[in-house]
Amino acid sequence: MHARKALAVAALGATLALSALSAPAAQAAATAPAAETCGNTYWPHQQLDGTIGKVISSSSAAVHTGPYGSCTGVGEIAPGTKVEYDCYVRNDYGNTWTWVRVPGGGSLGWVYDAYLSNNGSGKPCKR
Repeated sequence: MHARKALAVAALGATLALSALSAPAAQAAATAPAAETCGNTYWPHQQLDGTIGKVISSSSAAVHTGPYGSCTGVGEIAPGTKVEYDCYVRNDYGNTWTWVRVPGGGSLGWVYDAYLSNNGSGKPCKR
């Protein structure tokens, strides 16, 4: 059984729930990426965009350490919650993911663009 620990994020007005998260259907793959391809060393991000968007999914949007549903989940963002976009990357499956943060504040992680308004950031991350 997985323990859940809720963290209040006042700037978001939402709760991030730490847990093991399932992959979005579009991210399902026969093999998961190696652990080293899920972190910031392999997928760097920069504050290039600054657009304030929101979670448009009817359920919470999972936040991951890398741009794959199989990368470690670090939380969830409630529907309708505003987030700030840093930049996006395209993973090996051709899917785009945006690094999001608390508007004007701290980093949160990678969110699958289909769950974000305007399909996430319009600015590609520099590698």
